[in-house]
Amino acid sequence: MNRNLHLPSTADINLVLNLEDKKLPSFPQVAAKLLEAFREDTASLEDLSKIVGTDPGLSVRILEIVNSAMYGLGRKITALSEAMVFLGLSEIKKLAIEMTVFDKLFKSGRSTAFDRLLFWRHSLSVAVLSSQIAKEVGYPEPEEAYISGLLHDVGKIFLDIRGRKNYGEFIVKLSTSTDLVIEKERSVIGLGHDDVGAYLCSSWKLPEKITQVVKYHHQPFGQLDLPHEEKRLISIVSFANFLCWTQGIGSFDFIRPPILPPEVAETLKPETLDVTCCINHMNTEIEKISEFYQFVFPSADELRENILEANLKLSRANTRYYYQEDPLARVKDNTRNKISSDMDFELGKSLARAKSIKEVLDIVMYQIGRVFEPQNWSILLKDQKTSDMVFSIVVGINKDKLKGAKLPKGEGIAGFIMQTGESLVIEDVETDKHFSKRVDKHTGFETRSIIGTPLKTGGKIFGVIELINRVGDEPFSQQDLDLLSSIAEYAAIAIERAYYNQTLTTLATKDALTGLKNRWSFERAISNKNEMIKNYGSIFSILIIDIQGLRHIAAKGIDPDDILKKMASEMVRTKRREDDIFRYGENTFVIVLPQTYSDGSQIAKNRLSTRLSQAIDENSKLPVKINIFTQTIGDEDTDQLKQMISDSLSKSIEPLKENTVADLEYSLQELLEKDKEKQSGKKDKEKNPGKTVSLGGRFVRLKTGESAHMRVEQVSLKTIGFRISRSHRIQTNDFLDISFILDNIKKDLVERRIVVREIQGNFVVADFYNPPPYAKNLGFYLMS
Repeated sequence: MNRNLHLPSTADINLVLNLEDKKLPSFPQVAAKLLEAFREDTASLEDLSKIVGTDPGLSVRILEIVNSAMYGLGRKITALSEAMVFLGLSEIKKLAIEMTVFDKLFKSGRSTAFDRLLFWRHSLSVAVLSSQIAKEVGYPEPEEAYISGLLHDVGKIFLDIRGRKNYGEFIVKLSTSTDLVIEKERSVIGLGHDDVGAYLCSSWKLPEKITQVVKYHHQPFGQLDLPHEEKRLISIVSFANFLCWTQGIGSFDFIRPPILPPEVAETLKPETLDVTCCINHMNTEIEKISEFYQFVFPSADELRENILEANLKLSRANTRYYYQEDPLARVKDNTRNKISSDMDFELGKSLARAKSIKEVLDIVMYQIGRVFEPQNWSILLKDQKTSDMVFSIVVGINKDKLKGAKLPKGEGIAGFIMQTGESLVIEDVETDKHFSKRVDKHTGFETRSIIGTPLKTGGKIFGVIELINRVGDEPFSQQDLDLLSSIAEYAAIAIERAYYNQTLTTLATKDALTGLKNRWSFERAISNKNEMIKNYGSIFSILIIDIQGLRHIAAKGIDPDDILKKMASEMVRTKRREDDIFRYGENTFVIVLPQTYSDGSQIAKNRLSTRLSQAIDENSKLPVKINIFTQTIGDEDTDQLKQMISDSLSKSIEPLKENTVADLEYSLQELLEKDKEKQSGKKDKEKNPGKTVSLGGRFVRLKTGESAHMRVEQVSLKTIGFRISRSHRIQTNDFLDISFILDNIKKDLVERRIVVREIQGNFVVADFYNPPPYAKNLGFYLMS
């Protein structure tokens, strides 16, 4: 066995795959013979013809494909030998192996959730793209790259058909998380598809190079003693696999680009490749065979270089994040000892589960609060327009006064950190020349000690984490700064990763100008007939809106984008809740009307036409013409839906302008503001009085150590209201440690730190200090 493979043991495989009373699954005999023949340079067309002729089904399929539209021959070929002469050695090898692998291994499965056609589409795409990249970089055996790409995910097949755990259920759960596929397989199933696939390939005695690709297309391989060409082959297939996921051609029906092993960039130097050319070649090749396998493919005009750019940035962030050292491992032992054993400091695991930038920031701020216990701590981000610093995330005393406040570029300690990239610890701000008193004057706060560190990625600083005053009044130290700097480095990668993940999803599914779903989303929505009927009904209608004359208004100095945004806004106002709107082209939109017959679609058309005409009249009767076509679709017509739209629009459709990927350095603050706007229509939970209760408890005043009983009367996730004895010395902004028992079945004990916000006689209103992002016991209690 190859010492570089490090295969799982048979015992490990038996824990994952159900092989009891069954032989190990065999590799297709014809494919194995073809691989063996191609290892011999003397293999001739006659030799191959004999091997292929042993499988009647394969012979028929080769004749079918050579006579298909893919090759466009003027006459029909009926003899296998003639077909093989026409196709040639290289093409026969690829087709024969491809067809036998599909028929014998990939075609049918146990779970409907694991769509085999999507999986085969992905495998073929990776194979074609691997071959093209191999040619681009001068790899001597492009066919070897093709076969390796075809088989790279073979382990998933056996996790499905022989897995002890239901792989279909695994995929369904995976689709709602942000976890990497390979990591989720290892944690839930026990082994990843890479290890399972490599074990099988080795058992089948496939070429070691192919087995190595299957094993390491998701794993680092720099530590192995591999020849350069073998490292290149792994890198080629790994990069091709990644690129296919970025183009919506993954093995599952959701966008989840894998991480690239760190050696890929070093071995391949992707920046020197014409990636767009390679992908376009893949699209052309795959479209030729799409009818043969009945694939639905993202069309070539959906290729967006900016989406690819976002994916590459996401991959780099994922790679750094995945291989990042534990932030606590790099700091001195005496600093680590400051964190109690029950602190449960699991920053990495929490961040891995985060689905948005807001979640990442909340987790980072919560963990910082637990470790350092500051009175106030903030994340400042750059304003896109002015480069001023904005207090974007604020926790602690006087947070409401500080949140959203701006500091001019370069002002104060945070400004110095933002400009220089240096981390600072200031034990006494009165002795520091960079300290600005303007913030204290604005908030009424008295700053004594500060630590701050930059958030940066790719050499660019996009934010600052700043901590002010410790709860116990002890000044911050250099050891604190070392720990904070390590956490900030870890957090910056997680923020970058979340940003590009969020950006990627938006770019792939939404139109940047109007905010509507885009053409890619539409074609995904109609690609699966059963899903389309489930979402829209067996009979539904569509409105096709074609807006003409936009070029004329541009000549008059009016921005057509403003008109398109206005039109989109009117469509949203006019539609029913269940209707779906898509921007299909530069000046075309499609509205799907679920469970709507022709009479209903006519009513919707008239209503929309009136609203859009009124919108045009408001703009001084601009020379814009709006055509609205209606079409009612039955389940027998769904396969022709795209063609119907094409026929209706004829030549009027124009391709969409490309969306762009804004740089994280200046876009993070704006993105958070947009998220805040989305929540503006919801109730402010922080100010919501929450639940009225009567719960007994105790408090300890940190400043003096005095303690007493209290009666909790109001509680929410963020605030608490309670009564205490009239003879107390509690003051506003005091820190208290409280504990109280919920009156639920479990009698859960809640222990928290609070900051006193308001005192009315003996009734105290306080904010929870650093409330956890996920407070299960209190959260369930409040919902009950």
